[in-house]
Amino acid sequence: LNTKVKEGAAIKTSYVEIGTFRVRSNGKETQVTRANTAQKIKVAFTINPNPLAFKGMHDIYMRVMDPAGNLIIGEGGMFIANNQEYQYTYKTALEYNGEAKSYVVDWANRAPFEAGTYTVILYADGGTMGRGTFSLK
Repeated sequence: LNTKVKEGAAIKTSYVEIGTFRVRSNGKETQVTRANTAQKIKVAFTINPNPLAFKGMHDIYMRVMDPAGNLIIGEGGMFIANNQEYQYTYKTALEYNGEAKSYVVDWANRAPFEAGTYTVILYADGGTMGRGTFSLK
């Protein structure tokens, strides 16, 4: 029963949209589609309403997989989700009050991006929250 309640109280996304950007020297961001100019990604998502979810701060873990399927190591910490231990690329905390709300998470890659399709998986509350992909030429 505790497992079912925990699953029901987890936050989930209705969609995940990912954009790739180049940051100019003046700080202005320009959306790009080429791997050699991309410096960061913006992951936009909406969390579904869930009256059972804990109201307050939730840790959000993001894993970014390169076109070869390898995890891009960012901060390098570990977390547990779906009864397994994973390493994450980026971690942040978001305020959630049980209602549908949109968020944007920025992440800058330390190494140059390669051409191909990347996968981004978001985790929260011990489970998968959502996933999305983006492609670079």
